[in-house]
Amino acid sequence: MSTMTARPARDLAAPGQRLVVLYDRDCGLCTATARRLRRWDRAGRLELVPLQDAAGSARPALASMAARSLTAALHVLDERTGEVRAGGDAALAIAAALPGGALARPVAAIPPARWLVGVLYEAVARNRHRIGRWLDLEGPVCDVPR
Repeated sequence: MSTMTARPARDLAAPGQRLVVLYDRDCGLCTATARRLRRWDRAGRLELVPLQDAAGSARPALASMAARSLTAALHVLDERTGEVRAGGDAALAIAAALPGGALARPVAAIPPARWLVGVLYEAVARNRHRIGRWLDLEGPVCDVPR
């Protein structure tokens, strides 16, 4: 289990201002990626939520996500706008919110580059459990601390 210290509230983005990232806690690669995102996100711009918890959420926008087939791809919900992104578009939205995100924004604006990110994302997503086993990430893992 990871021991991460809580961040002071003043350093975190307000809850409605964060992107909600839904990840599969049953996937070792997804959980390891969520942990890395948590460390990288020093400004608290991302809210990492296991997709398995979406259905039971008291937040209407998040609970409505449970009706979607979430296990096929990473999903990002912007609660300010209600916009949902999946797959490569979700990965680009996350990258844009993190430190150095200014580099991801131009990529997202170029259709061929967005397409390439989507293709690469799909290749990894299709093989995520195999990659997780190869990297020894599958098996019992602890959830990302909130």
